[in-house]
Amino acid sequence: MAETLFHCDDALWQRFVALCRDRDETPGAVLRDLVRLEVKRNAARKAKSDEVIDERLLVRLRLLVAEALAEAESWSTLQAALRLRGLRFVASGGGLVLTDLATGKPLAKSSDVGPAYLALVRRFGAGFPGHPRPGLAAQALRPPAPPSDVRGSAGGQAR
Repeated sequence: MAETLFHCDDALWQRFVALCRDRDETPGAVLRDLVRLEVKRNAARKAKSDEVIDERLLVRLRLLVAEALAEAESWSTLQAALRLRGLRFVASGGGLVLTDLATGKPLAKSSDVGPAYLALVRRFGAGFPGHPRPGLAAQALRPPAPPSDVRGSAGGQAR
């Protein structure tokens, strides 16, 4: 274990030592926990910032997807149009992810660059080929139930 010396205000250090004594912990143990928590917090924040998509990339991807959608009449023609642009949709969870055709690297969720999966299902009249959750498409394509014809007063009695 590394030994570290640091400077601290005397009054602050005395309050810290008293706090540690009240908790029945050594100042060293508390400081090690604080260092561990700070390193973990920083790593989590870094990981989250790495996930944020570059806004310029997102704008470009939206344009490419919009161009492909303008040509598409089905899932196969959409995928063909995306392939011409070096992209493709891949099923993921309850939706789709736009990926780089050459590397397979995920770039964005379909809803981040264009219509969400269920909107595309309704547009093409079918679920994405091989999607792991076909029930989502079936539900999206189900016609809405007609409104019930309830007559009478608010109490439910006919007049």
